[in-house]
Amino acid sequence: MKNFYPTYLYVKTHNITGLKYFGKTTGDPFKYRGSGKYWIDHLKIHGNDVSTEIVGLFEDRDECVATALNFSTVNNIVHAVNEDNKKIWANQIIENGIDGGATRYGPHSTETKQKISAAQTGKNISEEVKNKIKEARKLQDMSHMKKPKSAEQKKKISESLVGRKRSPVSIFKTAEKLRGRKRPDVAEKLRGKTKTPETIAKMKAAQQNKGPVSEETKQKIKEARASQSNVFPLGEYLKGKVIVVDKSGNKKSISKEVYFAQTGPKQEWEWVSHKSKEASVRRG
Repeated sequence: MKNFYPTYLYVKTHNITGLKYFGKTTGDPFKYRGSGKYWIDHLKIHGNDVSTEIVGLFEDRDECVATALNFSTVNNIVHAVNEDNKKIWANQIIENGIDGGATRYGPHSTETKQKISAAQTGKNISEEVKNKIKEARKLQDMSHMKKPKSAEQKKKISESLVGRKRSPVSIFKTAEKLRGRKRPDVAEKLRGKTKTPETIAKMKAAQQNKGPVSEETKQKIKEARASQSNVFPLGEYLKGKVIVVDKSGNKKSISKEVYFAQTGPKQEWEWVSHKSKEASVRRG
């Protein structure tokens, strides 16, 4: 087992950017810059203008490990972000107080893993330290999980989707997935309401202001529809089916055989054509 030398645990804070780095050293913590790649790259860009705070000086190996793992876990040094979704700590792995800092990206090579395993063989670790290591590894195992999107990121995604037109097939598939789901309270209140004369006038004015469609635009529309039909024709999707409304007012598609097998007055049919008057009554 390697000798354990008195070790400092420290926190460095960049005085300009505010980025922090939690590390360990057996030398002078005020002269030692740190070894993490993210932190070193940050210093190259913004300069070595940092403040150093000593967490503690440890002569006992287990105490050093337990303190380092506890500090790493409590402060979430790998994943913590601020309100702008930027890293608070430059650390890319949990600090355990004995290993070197992260100087590269990605997982350890097989050779490195074997060296670490050989170095750990024969070491007696207390139950408290084992529990700390388990907690630290849980945090590392969560590194693959996606971070929740910030309000700014959601806004950018929403703006990037503005103006995109969905194909008829895409619209139909979405409608099929949503069919039968209960509508929100607002939608329930709006169901069956007719448009006001003012709304209708605005819609007509908007259509009139569009002007005639150019031949170039017509050609583009034809080409777009041709490519859509080649990918997945909506007519083929609905072939042999009828769009109907059931007694609860829900819209769906059923086979023609089932539809035309119904007998008796149409008002009593389980399914009626979605364009029929009975369908309008059922939808309310």
